[in-house]
Amino acid sequence: MKKIGFHVVKSWVAFLSIHPYWLLYLKSDVYFFLVYHLLRYRRKVVRQNLLQSFPDKGEKEIKAIEKRFYQNLCDLFVEAPKMLRMKVNGYKNRITYTNPELVKRLYEQGKNVFYAIPHSGNWEWFGKMIPDLTQHKCLAVYKRVKNPVFEQLMLYIRTCDSTLEMVESNSVLRRLAQLRGCPNAVLMMADQTPHGLASDYWTEFLHQDTCWFTGIERIAKKLDYSIVFVDMRRQGRGRYEVTFDLITDNPKETADGEIMEQYVRRVERFIEANPDNWLWSHRRWKHQRPKLEEA
Repeated sequence: MKKIGFHVVKSWVAFLSIHPYWLLYLKSDVYFFLVYHLLRYRRKVVRQNLLQSFPDKGEKEIKAIEKRFYQNLCDLFVEAPKMLRMKVNGYKNRITYTNPELVKRLYEQGKNVFYAIPHSGNWEWFGKMIPDLTQHKCLAVYKRVKNPVFEQLMLYIRTCDSTLEMVESNSVLRRLAQLRGCPNAVLMMADQTPHGLASDYWTEFLHQDTCWFTGIERIAKKLDYSIVFVDMRRQGRGRYEVTFDLITDNPKETADGEIMEQYVRRVERFIEANPDNWLWSHRRWKHQRPKLEEA
């Protein structure tokens, strides 16, 4: 049944992939009305996140950001099927890179790289495009989901017609250790919510005490990976601009927590400048700092 379910959903996505963009965005407008006005999908979560993150903004401004976020979310949903058919030139026509020379320089210096990207812009399109940006062997870290049909579908969409290798989050260190001697670049979504343990990295983020996964810093130090922040901004429907920002190319020389703090501050500045471009619908602040950390 799982195999049948996958092929049914795959066929539907393939059908959507042949739609012209104008039709996809027309569908997105319909989805926005359904999701925002009728189903009210996670409206309370989004509104609470925005109010707590921007205490100085008025209700009218918060609501405007909220609506733009939901429109962007629906656009992301209809843009995903295009990954089945879009070729390199298609991505190049829709994603502009302001400083691709940074990526080239790191490869020429023999550096392995972590691309740290928050849930901003169209992170799925960026992931699919990585192998065409660099001569590194390219990998992307993902977290296993409970629905096997959805997981199989997303893995298929992300890797079809691509050399990108998907690595489950629990296997990252082992896989990268196997690749020693092979120049590689790894995409990691570094703004996901950890379990809220004392061992997580805690810091103030958007006026709130926030915990972060530390894997990107720990692995970078252990295996000597450069870390590049990916600033991906929406310029219009189906149009994005990417700027690379080097956090460090000498991770072993940084103090504990320094890499994480620099990453967090970059995410924060990005959100303040592009408040509707981040994924506000996830429950980012569901944990409180353990009391042991408060002492």
